[in-house]
This record gives sequence, structure tokens and C-alpha cells, in this order.
Amino acid sequence: MNYSGSITDVTGITVGHYTDVENGTGCTVILCEEPANAGMEVRGAAPGSRETALLDPLASAQWVNGIVLTGGSAFGLDSPGGVVRYLEERGVGVKFGRASIPLIPAAVVFDLGFINHAVRPTGDNGYTAAENASREFATGNVGAGTGSTVAKLLGAASSIKGGVGTASVQLPSGATVGALIVVNAIGGVVDPDTGEIVAGPQTDDGFADSIDLMINSPPKDRGFFRNTTIGVVATDAPLDKIGATRLAIAGQDGIALTVRPSHTANDGDTIFGLSTGTHSEPVPGDVLHAAALKAVTGAILNAIDSAETLGGVMSAADAESARSAEGPAE
Repeated sequence: MNYSGSITDVTGITVGHYTDVENGTGCTVILCEEPANAGMEVRGAAPGSRETALLDPLASAQWVNGIVLTGGSAFGLDSPGGVVRYLEERGVGVKFGRASIPLIPAAVVFDLGFINHAVRPTGDNGYTAAENASREFATGNVGAGTGSTVAKLLGAASSIKGGVGTASVQLPSGATVGALIVVNAIGGVVDPDTGEIVAGPQTDDGFADSIDLMINSPPKDRGFFRNTTIGVVATDAPLDKIGATRLAIAGQDGIALTVRPSHTANDGDTIFGLSTGTHSEPVPGDVLHAAALKAVTGAILNAIDSAETLGGVMSAADAESARSAEGPAE
């Protein structure tokens, strides 16, 4: 698949990271220059989140000021507090008298033990990520993707490095749909255009098919949650809260196309939808949903392409190179 662009191609969106390479964790902040209508969908059975109930279409809040994606599992949910503090200092949020209350939903990935389980993103780290937010940002081993891995069905030694990826789609109408995804899945990653496994459990014969492994050699149930693909799909097309929720649903379809298997009992796959509404004309929902699917699949492939070997887990490119150097299995 050919992919290009960034979530920040959507007018009004900026991204910042806090990255701790030494300890293998971090957090990523997606900020909205103006309040954005928002929704979400969870398809994984093991999510970790904060302030997501306000995104229910029946909840009174219609918009948010940003989204936090963080490592550290439940412990990492301290980091959104730093983003709230950063925005409060700047008068951003719902106004109550002299107070401003920023609305910042968040979701987590499980990266505990990738390098150091005792170090998790803090409120101060979230504040730093918000300070760093801009239209230009790195992908791969950064932010919430620092400790992310994929293709884990044959164990950690055969897994592949995941990370943060981004892509965008420009529509003929001039509207934009962009995605930023943190890829930390138990499943492998497939290019949906070609069917090629671009990141799978390593074997002597190349990347294994994770779907076949799940059917024929299912992993033991270890009773805890080590995975999750999370992210944001944003558009400048005007959407209400229900429209933003449906945009998130389309983003989940992008995960299902690219991460195989996805939405498992040990994944907390969560997608947020954002509409900045800066594009003047409405766009049909089905057009936006098709673009969201393409942006999410592109962002996932970008995450795998951008990731580098870290913490003893090889990038997909390094794993392929190492196998080629060893020659075909006899």
C-alpha cells in the first residue's frame, strides 16, 4: 500500500510526544487548536482509558480539547493529568466562572516489562508532550509507541517492534482525513492491498501467519493484557458527535484489515474520532469512512516501517535482513 501524509494535515491538529527510550515507554498527545466534536469505539476486550464516558453520544459534552495515547497500562493514565494542567494554564477548556476545565480523554497500551516495568509516563511527562505539540512530529519508537511490539504469538523472542504511525487522505472536495495509530498488537500486520505479511512472528521461513497460528497453535491464556492498538482518526469535515463516533467505527475497520487477528480478548483496541469542522462544506459519511479506513491502514504500515530495533526486539526490516543474511532454511 502506498501511504503518505500526517494527521496534522487536518487543520487545527497538533501532535507532541514524550519519549523514554531508556525505559521503553512514553506518551503521545493530540491537541485541537479549537474544540473538536468527538466520539470513540472500543472493540478490544481489555481497554484502559480515562474520561471516555463523556464521548457517549448520550453524554452532554459535545467536544474535547485533545486526546492522550500513553504507555504504562493503567499507571500511564497519570499522564493526561499533565496535559490538563498544561491547557488549564492557558485558559483552555469548559468555562466555569474563573476556572477552565480541559476535556482530555485517554487510552493506554500495555508496555510494562518491555524494558523496565517500574517506569511509567507521569503527569509531568504528559505536560512535556503537550509542550512539544506541533504539526511536525516523529513516528516509530516515540511517544506511546516507544515500548510497543507486534506479532507475539510465538513469544517475545520472535516478536517485531511496533510504534507510532500516521497517514492522511485528501478528498476531491478538499477535505482531509488523517490518522495516528499506536500499534502494539498480539497479531501480525498485513498490507491489505497485497496480502503481504509485513510483520509477523519470526520463523526460519520468514514471517508466520498469525491467523493460522491462532487457529492451530493458540497461545496459553496468561490472564493479563499485553497488547492493544489505539489511535485517533481526525477530519476537518464538519461532523456532530454521532458522525465522529461513526468515523471512529470506520477507523476500527482499518485495524481489522491490517492487524490480524485484531480485537482479541487480550487487546484493548480503541479508536477516537475527531472533527475540527474547519472545512466549510459537509462530506458524505460513507466517503469519510472510506478515507478513514485508508488512513488507518496507512498509519499502521507507517508505524511498522518507522519502527527501529529496541530492547532486543527487532524491527521488521532488521528481521528480514537478518534472515536474508542467514540464507534459506535447509
